[in-house]
Amino acid sequence: MYRYLILILFLFLGSILSAQNTLQSLFNSTHSGRNFSIIYSNILDGKNEIGGGLRFNINQYAHPDDQNNIFYKRLYATNPLHYFGIEAFYNRYIFTNLGNMKPYLFYDIQATYSTTFNRMCLPYTYADDGEVLYKKYEEYFGPYTWIEQCVGLGFNVDIFRNWFFTQKVGIGACFILGKEYQIPSTWSGFSWEVGLLYNVGIGYRFENRTRNKRK
Repeated sequence: MYRYLILILFLFLGSILSAQNTLQSLFNSTHSGRNFSIIYSNILDGKNEIGGGLRFNINQYAHPDDQNNIFYKRLYATNPLHYFGIEAFYNRYIFTNLGNMKPYLFYDIQATYSTTFNRMCLPYTYADDGEVLYKKYEEYFGPYTWIEQCVGLGFNVDIFRNWFFTQKVGIGACFILGKEYQIPSTWSGFSWEVGLLYNVGIGYRFENRTRNKRK
């Protein structure tokens, strides 16, 4: 049995070494907030690409809305661990005869562990004339485990030699794992919301030495 496992491992490593490798620096706007990621990927046969790497969360004090949302764009790191996460993706290239433009379908998954920052205006009391008065609250909830999964459409465009521009847009689900006694929707330990992904970045393709030797 171990012989078969070793054989499979060598075959896998061989396919990785003979693949086209890329390094990408990406900006992501997800349901939880904003982040940068650094991704290393392999294009295995010209049509399938698998990549993964580190995600770095960006704190944003301003909120994009005043709807008292708990999770939407509310991720806010409060200690060093909360700034880090991981990202992985699978791309399936389509219409491969378009020259410098390479469109693809994708599946993207990102995970991180962080708190939220929430600014809320809630009814507080009444004025003498009966008008409702509101009070602003600022709270940190969590931390939670965030798992964001999206599918969608993207493309790469060659810009100079081995450098390329990449962009993708998708829709999916954001899973939030963790309990917060002040938020009844989290008492089960699991919450989820529909999320969007916007991704843009720059990548570099490394020379494929194996193919160059064959030529």
